[in-house]
Parts: sequence; structure tokens; C-alpha cells
Amino acid sequence: MSSLIQEINHYRKEVVYSQFFRICFPDDVFYEKITRKQMVELIIQQYTPENIVDVCTVKELKLLKRIVENNYKEVDVHSMPFEKVALYRKYLLFENEIPDELKESVTEALKFVDFDQKEKQDEPLLCLIGFIRCCGAIDPMVVQRQAQKYGLDLRNLETNPLFNFWTYYTFDYLMPDNTYGEAILYYDSIPYMDVIANTRLDYELMAPVFLKPESYLSIFYNGYDDTDPDVHALFDHLKKSEDVFDFLKMERILECIESCRMTEHLITIFPKLEQFDSKTKELFKKAIYKMPMPYLTGMTLQRYPSK
Repeated sequence: MSSLIQEINHYRKEVVYSQFFRICFPDDVFYEKITRKQMVELIIQQYTPENIVDVCTVKELKLLKRIVENNYKEVDVHSMPFEKVALYRKYLLFENEIPDELKESVTEALKFVDFDQKEKQDEPLLCLIGFIRCCGAIDPMVVQRQAQKYGLDLRNLETNPLFNFWTYYTFDYLMPDNTYGEAILYYDSIPYMDVIANTRLDYELMAPVFLKPESYLSIFYNGYDDTDPDVHALFDHLKKSEDVFDFLKMERILECIESCRMTEHLITIFPKLEQFDSKTKELFKKAIYKMPMPYLTGMTLQRYPSK
């Protein structure tokens, strides 16, 4: 048995609050005035069958289906694909099980969801989130224009559970004139938003560069554009390796991109720092210049005009 309310007391309050905010998106709940138990109770209330369908992607729902069919227990405890990590972040999966308090709602959600319709409906939204992810932080007007290309309206996404879980609207983004303004961030980029802003000034580039929708869909799920043959070759090589440290190297590449440390200077010494073998070094050099960088507003270094 896995009780979310009982087990969550082992988590730091700030961690619980962060996930609570992303799941429930409250208007007037202050950190100092709410307990972990209250937050979890509100999350459980939020997770109606309809909300579970809305906040999850099809991949997550299909994984939940497999888990429900396996008596609510995880089917492959060793793998960590993006959809499984997302379910853990949403507290829909906890200690390798669906929490007791959510089993009924998850089961009901899976009874009425139309997987094909859900996938078709969500694809434009996931492309938009992928665009925001590869930019790290972006002007809301630019996001609105990109949303319109996918038949979406940013104003209608303000109450969308899936969009709100992965993105964050702020008034505290550092602008070129040293004031603070509006931006939409990929949620995991929040700690780096000032670094993104300052590094963009160093590169004297602010306008985004747009990729094809399937690239953004891949970036949403992977953190990189798996549709590019050279990028695919690098990460496929690292994922197929039997050396556990190669998986960590893959994570390190993505972390350095997300945190804006993967500049031209780091690229030249990165293979040595990470102790790449000759094959990995060759693949890295081909791929890294073709990967969108947040400090270039989603442009690749291959396309960046040298100073």
C-alpha cells in the first residue's frame, strides 16, 4: 500500500509546495499558511478523473493503464522515461505504485479517455511547450504568435492543466534595459532565468528561431531534437551503452544546455571533462552545434552568426 498523505511527510515542504502549485495552480494560497498535509489533500481533490486526463499526456495515461492492469504497481521499476518522471512529479506515481487515494480516480479516468482523440488534441500543445522548453524563457507575445500557428490561443491556455504544469508566467524576467518584464518559462528553467537573460546579452541575440513542429514535440519529450540524425546518433549511442556513467553523461549534456553553460568555450573542453571515448567525442562534436540553446532563444550554434 502507498498512502500519499502518510508518505509525503518525508518530503521537504518547499518541494511539496512547488508540485502543489504546478498541479493545483492556486490563486491565493500562501506558503507560510498551508501545511504539507493540506496541500496533499487539495491535490487529491484536484485529481478528478477529468483532471487526470487533462494534466497527463497520452504516454503518461498509457503507462498508468499498464500500472493499473498490474494491480496498481509499476511494471518496470528500473527504467525512467520522461512520462514516468512526469507521473512522479504529479504525485500520480509514488514509491512504484499509484497512491491509494488516487487509484479510483485513475481507474475511472482510463475508462472514458479516448487515446487517439487525446493524442491528436494534445499534439499542438506539446509542440508549443517544446518550443518554450528549448527557449527556456520567452516573451508571451512570441508564445502567442507561435500558439496561433498551432491553432491555439494563449489566453485559453491559462486554465489548461497540462500547459500550467510545464510552464510558468513571470513578471520578474530581466530585460536588456536592466528592468524586469514578462516572460513565459519552461518550469525547470526557472532557476536559470537570470542566467538565460544575461547570456543572451553576451551573444547579442534576442529573436527566436523556429523549428518544425515534430522537432518541438521531440524536445518536449526528450529535451533534444531526436529528429536530427546527428543528435539522434549521439543520444542513441549513450542510451545503448552498458556503462551507467554514459547515462549520466547524457543527463549532464542536457543539464548544461538547460543552465546555459554549454557555450562555445565549454564545448571545446567538455569531452575531456566528461572523459568521452573517441566514438562519443566524434558524435558529440557533430551533434552539439545542432542543438537549440536557451541563451540563443532556441537557435543552434550552427546557425548562430559568429561575431
